[in-house]
Formats: sequence, C-alpha cells, structure tokens
Amino acid sequence: MIARAILAVGASVCTTVFARFMRSAVDTYPSGRVPGAAASCEPSAVHAQSRLDGSLGWRIAHWWLARQSVAPLRRRPGLRQPTILVLDHGPGGLVGAIANATARDTTIIASDGTSGMGALARTRVKEIAGRFGLDARVAFVEQSNHAFPVVHGSVDLVISSGGLHNWPEPEWTFAEIRRVLTPSGRFVVADVRRDLPISIWVLIRAWQLVMSPAPLSTLDEPSSSIRSSYTAQELEWLAARAKLPEFRTFVWPAWLILERNVHP
Repeated sequence: MIARAILAVGASVCTTVFARFMRSAVDTYPSGRVPGAAASCEPSAVHAQSRLDGSLGWRIAHWWLARQSVAPLRRRPGLRQPTILVLDHGPGGLVGAIANATARDTTIIASDGTSGMGALARTRVKEIAGRFGLDARVAFVEQSNHAFPVVHGSVDLVISSGGLHNWPEPEWTFAEIRRVLTPSGRFVVADVRRDLPISIWVLIRAWQLVMSPAPLSTLDEPSSSIRSSYTAQELEWLAARAKLPEFRTFVWPAWLILERNVHP
C-alpha cells in the first residue's frame, strides 16, 4: 500500500511538472522577432559554444554545409586561385570543414567581430585540418560585418552559418556580400528560423532545460537566438532590398539557407 501511494504521488508530481513545462514551452513560442545580445559577448558562453562546436552533431552539420557550399567550385574550377570568405566564423568548426573540402590553392579568409574568437578558432581549425597542413591557407581577421576585409569583386564564395540573427544591419551586410563577390560568385547564408515547428521548439526547450551548458542557459540560449532570427519571407525581403542576385531560399525544419542559384 505504501509503495502504491509513493508511486501515485510520484506520477502526480511528474504529470504536474510535465504539464507546467509544456505550458511554458507553448507560451514562450516566438510570436515576433526579438533581437537579443549575442552569446559571444560572454567569455564563459564562448567556451561553452566551442565545446558544442566540437560535438558529433555539429561536426556532421559543418561537414555537410561545407561540402554543399564548395561543390560548385570543385565542379567548375577556374584558372585563378579561388577565394572564400567565412563570416562570423565562431569557434572554427565550419572553417576547418571548408579547409578540408577545398583544393590546396584556395584562399580562405575567416572574419569575426568578437575579440579573441580568432585565436580560439585557429586552434580548432588546426585540430580539424592541420594533419596535412590545410589550415595554413586560412587567414583570420577580426572585423565587423559592415566592412569586409577584401576588395571589390574578388571573392568566389561568401558563407555564413548561425550569424545572421546577430547582424545589426542585415541589409548592409548583404550589400557588402554583393560588393565583394565576383560576377559568378556565390553566397550561402544559413541560420536558425524563428517560425520552426512547435514540436521542435518544445524539444529545444527541453534540451535547454536539461542538457544545455550553464553559461548558455543563463543567456536563455539557444531560445534567444531563435527569437532573434528570421522567417523565410523576412529573409527574402532583406535579400531583395539589398539587391542580392539570383537568390533562393531553402526551408528546413529548424534552419533557413539563402544562397545564390547556380546555373548548370
């Protein structure tokens, strides 16, 4: 009898906790864009991001995005040395994947406005691509997204992953992307989407509650980043305002990808 009573009380408590969590998750689902501070503003959060960046899931995501983005350069190589610009490189996982996926004559410029992020990323890139010296082609630059450290019409590919929602003036950044691209250059901008399915939102809130590193949970991440992000319609409107050429969007369950259409 006592055991049954304990089980009944336990089940009741679990049901109450679950109901409260679900109510909170539904109530906090993004209804409009709410810009927030970047997690990179806190050193402890940066190191937590770096640890997540090295996890299996993120390594697979970086590998896939790098392969998809550089594929046209591999299929249609030009006579001159290609140049790739990586915006908001963060802890460096994507930069390392790009270094592994490109030819040795490719120049890779990695830009991030966060102080000290370049040193952190340089270490990660060496871990990923240093075995065959592929990391030596990467130049790290501390620079905001208002003025890229490259000349007009000199870049074959601009790629950004997970940084769009933190851009203060996205139209300005898109205009800079247009400025630095070669006539046939491509851009790939990937970021979380605000209007993701509520089922995924609930899973993210559960992960954040149970598994998210404390420095990120304190900043309400990744929920804060999702609230700061855009819908596909908003992203297309920004791209059109900046006169990006031949763009198209791909909508994934939790991500958006904006890229320049590649003609065969």
